[in-house]
Amino acid sequence: MQIGSLEGGGYPPKMPPPQPKEGLHDIGPPPFLTKTFEMVDDPTTNHMVSWNRGGGSFVVWDPHSFSTNLLRRYFKHNNFSSFVRQLNTYGFRKIDPDRWEFANEGFLRGQRHLLRNIKRRKAPSQPFPPQQALGPCVEVGRFGVDGEIDRLRRDKQVLMMELVKLRQQQQNTRAYLQVMEQRLQGTEKKQQQMMSFLARAMQNPTFLQQLVQKKEKRKELEEAMTKKRRRPIDRGPSSVGGRRIKLDW
Repeated sequence: MQIGSLEGGGYPPKMPPPQPKEGLHDIGPPPFLTKTFEMVDDPTTNHMVSWNRGGGSFVVWDPHSFSTNLLRRYFKHNNFSSFVRQLNTYGFRKIDPDRWEFANEGFLRGQRHLLRNIKRRKAPSQPFPPQQALGPCVEVGRFGVDGEIDRLRRDKQVLMMELVKLRQQQQNTRAYLQVMEQRLQGTEKKQQQMMSFLARAMQNPTFLQQLVQKKEKRKELEEAMTKKRRRPIDRGPSSVGGRRIKLDW
């Protein structure tokens, strides 16, 4: 049986090729950003790192604990300076000179999807030629380098302020240690005096007897003084000229 041609004598129309779903091949945010977001967003570690009140930046409250615990857990190292350099390469800014607070327009509380908008800065691949040979496009590139230099200068100033603060804390700690050392020396001196006293008491048995006698004499003297003070009150009827006068009340 001969199969007849399709209506119109042609072949069936070709089907359009399948199209990939939207967002299937989108590149997600870098692991550094996702891990940093998880660290900041975890409420159980707010004593080390947390969002600020507005959620537009995050603060590392305890750099030492942050480095030894969170960095080691998420990034397998405990180098806080390396973490700060990574933040700089992704455009984060240190916005408070008195604490480690960082901000980025794409790093916001509750806005995890914005992480894909944060791009890593690219370092220049080769040095620039002399200024006389620079064209208009290269001059525009130099402005970006100048901005990077300004950012490094600001970071240097921040680090210098941190260094001054650490030196002040070191001086305060040193003064506290000196005070504690003086107290310790005073305590040791009292202990030496006590040991000397006990040694004398053991070598000279009459020494303790003399101390006990002195204590008893002092007690007797105090009792005599107390009786003498009470005598005018407890004397009873008054006497004038050697004769006793009885007072009638």
